[in-house]
Amino acid sequence: MSSDSRVTGQGLTIAAFLLAVLLLAGGLVFLCAAVQNPARFPLSLALLAIGAGLAAWAGWRWRRARQLAPDILDDQIVELAAVHDAELTLSRVVGDLGVPDDAARAALARLEGNGLCRPERRAEKTVYIFPGLKESKVVRRCVYCGSEFSVREPLHKCPNCGGRLEIVKT
Repeated sequence: MSSDSRVTGQGLTIAAFLLAVLLLAGGLVFLCAAVQNPARFPLSLALLAIGAGLAAWAGWRWRRARQLAPDILDDQIVELAAVHDAELTLSRVVGDLGVPDDAARAALARLEGNGLCRPERRAEKTVYIFPGLKESKVVRRCVYCGSEFSVREPLHKCPNCGGRLEIVKT
């Protein structure tokens, strides 16, 4: 979505909300006037119904625009990646967050540009890896036989072969 169309959409939403407020106010005025003249009652109901519908539509558009805001969408994608073992596909983002394809692509491109994810080609699809979310484990590993031991154990030599142990992040 281009910047001009986003501004136009926001202007339309604000105009619809202001019109809804005016229609609701007019509906309330005619509802009060219906006490003296019952013929105004249908008009007041129509104004209230149209105003409420327009306000609901403007609120929905406002909420949707907020959901698609770049900073909000980026945060939602990172949270989704944390749930899915730090790996996401474009289709997972679109399906789980309910956002348009182009908004999801733009958000993933921003995250990639910021160094928070990297694309990796697997078979027929691109998987976005979030290395900052991957769990890492620290172990003591023997440089000769490759045996691994917990860092909680106070070992300096391998109990299997006597080789030197080094601390390795996996």
